[in-house]
Amino acid sequence: MVLVTGGSSGIGRAICDRLGRAGGRVYGGSRTPCAPECWTYLRLDVTDDASVEAAVAEIVRREGRIDALVCCAGVSLAGPVEDTTVEEAQRHFDVNFFGSVRTIRAVLPIMRSRRRGRIVVIGSIGGLIGLPYLGYYSATKFALDGLIEAMRAEVAPFGIEAAVLHPGDFDTSLGQRRTYSRATDARSPYFATFERMRAFHAGMERQGRSPDAVARKVERMLASRRLPVRALVGSPLEVLGVWGKALLPSRSFEFLFCRAYGPRPWGRGQAARAEPDPQP
Repeated sequence: MVLVTGGSSGIGRAICDRLGRAGGRVYGGSRTPCAPECWTYLRLDVTDDASVEAAVAEIVRREGRIDALVCCAGVSLAGPVEDTTVEEAQRHFDVNFFGSVRTIRAVLPIMRSRRRGRIVVIGSIGGLIGLPYLGYYSATKFALDGLIEAMRAEVAPFGIEAAVLHPGDFDTSLGQRRTYSRATDARSPYFATFERMRAFHAGMERQGRSPDAVARKVERMLASRRLPVRALVGSPLEVLGVWGKALLPSRSFEFLFCRAYGPRPWGRGQAARAEPDPQP
């Protein structure tokens, strides 16, 4: 029996559909109602403790257990770090980070009582590589990666496994629903570069593959003998970027990444040199 948050659209919907078509008992929770054919919809707002607890309690009432949790609920916030208010960033963290925390905390007692369970959190390639003008989005995904890495050792004695799956760009509605920092307008010193990056992100997302590729990866992970600490699903270039960050000195990777991706971190008039750090 699997609970998937963010099940009404995008990656969450693709996961629910794939697991449901395979014959699994699947509950998809979201704020937006939907009428699925092969799984059960539940009203679930990951920013509301009472909503999360009620949804989990209802599943336990019907099924008596929760075997796996897949945390997919998420939003995207774009804008320069300086232009984005703390309040905007906090709202973003409340969905992407604390939304997963609320759901994980709600299911852990149930899994502990049965001494078994699996948790897969959907991160992002932006949780492995900081993406310019998506800084707070990246921060939420980096936070999830660290949380799960730490939690694995805590829950392992109870027969529970956890992992983070980091997707690259896929063709979902996440980009269409993206919010932007209100202060980033023509008066912002970042505006011209931000607009170029906004168009770049939109183009990459339009060219992305179907989210069913992520759903297939989740299906394989849940069926595997053991969950990895983290996994990646993306294009060859995205995978190469992640490996490049792991292997190259940090300044060298930054230079190559910014050449390929867009804005350079060096000020005007400075030489764009990739001088390796003493430590990567």
